This record gives sequence, structure tokens and C-alpha cells, in this order.
Amino acid sequence: MQTARCQTQKSTTPTELAAPARADAGSNLNGLARSTPKSWIGWAALVVGIGALAASITLTSTPAGQGVTLGFAAFIAFFALLSLLARNQTPTHWGLFVAGFVLFLLPWLGEGFAEPAAAWTAWVVGSLAMALGAIGWLNSRPPTVYGINENTSSQTRPSAVARWISRAALVVGLGTAVLGATVVQSSPAAVAVTVGLGGFTAVIAMWSMLAADPTRDYFTLAVVGFALFLAPWLAGFADGEAAWAAWVPGFTATTLGVAGYLRGESLDFTTTVRDDADARYRQQYG
Repeated sequence: MQTARCQTQKSTTPTELAAPARADAGSNLNGLARSTPKSWIGWAALVVGIGALAASITLTSTPAGQGVTLGFAAFIAFFALLSLLARNQTPTHWGLFVAGFVLFLLPWLGEGFAEPAAAWTAWVVGSLAMALGAIGWLNSRPPTVYGINENTSSQTRPSAVARWISRAALVVGLGTAVLGATVVQSSPAAVAVTVGLGGFTAVIAMWSMLAADPTRDYFTLAVVGFALFLAPWLAGFADGEAAWAAWVPGFTATTLGVAGYLRGESLDFTTTVRDDADARYRQQYG
């Protein structure tokens, strides 16, 4: 009884997670993760995305078909590039599959694919992106397999750099939403995009501030920021001044998200959080 009482009264000082996984964690979870696919998936997806960008410009003539295929082709290339830079490709492979799946369905759902060239571009590129994303996803284990509740751990917190990225993203998101509600009045689409995606950026930034491991939140931030950056071309307000209200914060949010995501991946932040939680559990109950 005396030993158990001493174990439960040990220090619970928050741990600063700024370095790779601790050697004293005692965790033996390496066997749970399957080996990730080689980089050929990322390179192949990048080729598909670049080819789709060229096809959307040269083969499609309707504005709607060209804009949609160009936007999703840019996302395919974006996810492919991230998969080549990140240690854990699972989120990027899932994003690649989703982008390909939506693009594959669009010819049946949208009116801008009346011409065969636009429809076949979407079908071929979408199916290739789905296949590559599915191969990558099925050969890797999603991060949630470890059961880490990243929003409720009071014993771990991100590094100072991660907190700075989250706060900067919060300022960008709130500023974009306020700008869209007060200044951008060129079109309803411009107002909806800047206010909606700006508010979503602020919400993701707040999630990352609450999370013990904000790496996946930064990935979402990069995706939303990239969508905001592409919105003026997709929503048809690239010719007006309102486009800069989406281009500048979109580029900034994308840069912050990519930087935070790649930094967390390079530090193996998810493993650090998992090992830290495992060490605390063994310290308290082991």
C-alpha cells in the first residue's frame, strides 16, 4: 500500500515535447505500424497531378469543367508533394484518395462536363489518384490506431514554435473572416469563400492550440489554406481586388500548415506523444 501511494504522488509536471521520442519511454509499439510504401506513389501522383493540370488547361473549354479539374488537379499535386516530404505518408495518401474520388464523381454531378474531354480528364485522373491513394493507405496504418486522445492530455504540450504557428494561423483566419465580412463586397461567392474558409482556418488553429500533438491539425490547416488560395480561380472572382483577400491569407495559411506539419513529422511528434503517454502510464500504474 505504501509503495502504491508513493507511485500515485509522483510529479505531474507538464512535459515539453520538442525533441524526438524519449529513450526511457519503454514503449514497444514499433511492430504495430506497417511499413510505409516507397516514394514511388508520391512521384507517380505528382506526375498525375501535373498531367491533369496541363489537361485541364489544354483539353477542357467550358469554364466550370476547366476550373474544377484544375482545382482538383492542383490538390492531387499538392498531396503528392507533401507525401514526398513527410515521414508518415498516411494522411497525404488519404487526401489523395478523397481528391481522386470526388473528381471521378464530378462528371455525373456537375453541368460543366458536357464535353467529352473534360469528363474523360476527370475520370482518368480521378481513377489514377484513387488507385495510388488506396495503395498507400492500405499499406500503412492510420495514426488513430494508437488511441491517443490528443485534445485531453494535460501532461503534454507542443513546443514554442508549434504554439507560434497556431497563434499566427488564428490571426490569419480571424483576419480573413473579418476582411470578407467588411471589405470584400465584389460578389457573394467572394464573401462566402473568404468568410467561410477564414473562419474554418481560425477553428483549425484553435484545435491545434488545444492538441497535445497538432501535427494532423497542421495538415488540415495546409489543405484549407490551399483551398482558400485556389478559390478565386474556382469561384470566378480572380479578376477583382477581392482575389487578394483570398490569395494572401491562403498562401500564408498553407505555408504555416506545411511548415508545422513537416516539422512535426521530422521530429516524429506523434511517436513522442505516444511514448510520453506510455511512460506516464507505466510510471503511475506499472
